[in-house]
Amino acid sequence: MKNIILLFLFFYFSINTNAQSLSELLGKSKGGYKISGEIKNMQDTNVILAYYFGGKQYASDTTNIINGKFTFSGEKALDGGIYLLVLPDGKYFELIISEQHFSFVTDKNNLVSSMKFQNSKENTAFYEYLNYITEKQKQVGPLKDKQVNAKSDNEKEKLQSEISKLDDAVSVYRNNFYKKYPDVFFSKIIRATTDIVIPETPLDDTGKPKENFQFYYYKKYFWDNMDFSDSRMLRTPIFFNKMDQYLEKLTPKHPDSIIVSADFLVQQSRVNKKIFQYVVSYITSTYERSKIMGMDAVFVHMVEKYYMNGECDWVKEKQLEKIIERANRISPNMIGKKPPNLVFKDTLDRYHSLYHLAADYTLLLFYDPDCGHCNKVTPKVKAVCDSLSVSGIDIKVFAVTTEFDLEKWKEFIHKHNTGNWINVGDIQFDDEGNPVATSNWREQYDIHSTPVIYLLDEEKKIIAKRISEKQIVKIIEREETK
Repeated sequence: MKNIILLFLFFYFSINTNAQSLSELLGKSKGGYKISGEIKNMQDTNVILAYYFGGKQYASDTTNIINGKFTFSGEKALDGGIYLLVLPDGKYFELIISEQHFSFVTDKNNLVSSMKFQNSKENTAFYEYLNYITEKQKQVGPLKDKQVNAKSDNEKEKLQSEISKLDDAVSVYRNNFYKKYPDVFFSKIIRATTDIVIPETPLDDTGKPKENFQFYYYKKYFWDNMDFSDSRMLRTPIFFNKMDQYLEKLTPKHPDSIIVSADFLVQQSRVNKKIFQYVVSYITSTYERSKIMGMDAVFVHMVEKYYMNGECDWVKEKQLEKIIERANRISPNMIGKKPPNLVFKDTLDRYHSLYHLAADYTLLLFYDPDCGHCNKVTPKVKAVCDSLSVSGIDIKVFAVTTEFDLEKWKEFIHKHNTGNWINVGDIQFDDEGNPVATSNWREQYDIHSTPVIYLLDEEKKIIAKRISEKQIVKIIEREETK
């Protein structure tokens, strides 16, 4: 059991498409699905049929094992992919679902080598390959252990030669496997997980190897063996893992770079609507909630390019409105942009304009005088800003109260000794004495909790936002070295 799990992770399986006919996928005259199994030497218990999706596993069906036998069945055909049969002890083994009606027999004590299928060419091929690789792993493991402990280079070279022979044997087997099973899903799984062969690094004009050639080559051809036309890829851990690797490890963590990679993935996914939906939805939601500053620009880009033009027809109208509203709210205050001006009154009823505040750096603080966290953060912000000012940094604070109680506001300013700040608030009242806002600044600055800190440059463009007091000094130091 454990061997299956380890092997699956080791080979990092990925999925690809198979041009099977509808009759092959659903059964020539049968509808729905029926998967019958027998696990010899298995006590009566329950078993779960689960599937992969988006880096997680979800239950699809459950049944009881009685005298080692069980059956999963349903009127609706299962979505194709790699499924798991999960036992109560948490152990599981995998099946490929393409055929909807098949059976298998195995033994609890040796699940892999004992596995036999009826009416499933896919799983027959899968376990044939798995048994072969298991055997090769048994052979290569001791050789690698010996290589680690080898006392001489000559011994290491001999062991490496033996390992290379096994690798070559696997390559030959794999190529023969493709020829034997050209149409099975699993053949394309293997292809999709085959590493890109990187050529020798070419020389530049100076005769030196081109810098970062291997990295850029690997990224450029990373998806070459993946077939985006097969939605079964979504019900495996492979597609998600590759996408995560592409965005998180092969793409610089800068919104402009992420956007380029995101658009590339979306373009590749257009050949299959389900994959297109998944890619667009995943990227959009991931970067909306990203904790990395500035990544909301990716979210806005996705909404503007794919949601606003009507391509995301799977989204219900009300949900679509919320997504677009969210993007429109974020768009004005992204990194590098000049947010809307704020013109508010201080405690003496005098107006102050954010845009007219002359300073190399402006710290924009939104707070609620009754907020416990605000009361903890404010003195820390003051200490940081005072220290920066003493060191010669031209920084001023534009502090905005988000609530309308004048007396509490004044008490807050006095308590934290922030009289040297520009303390303002949108405190206006109607004829009946009720507080009213003069603008939609909460939405424009995305203020739904407090405290919120923005850092602006001399032109009042956003350098950083939603940062902690601990980040202020580092960000300014970075700006000063530019």
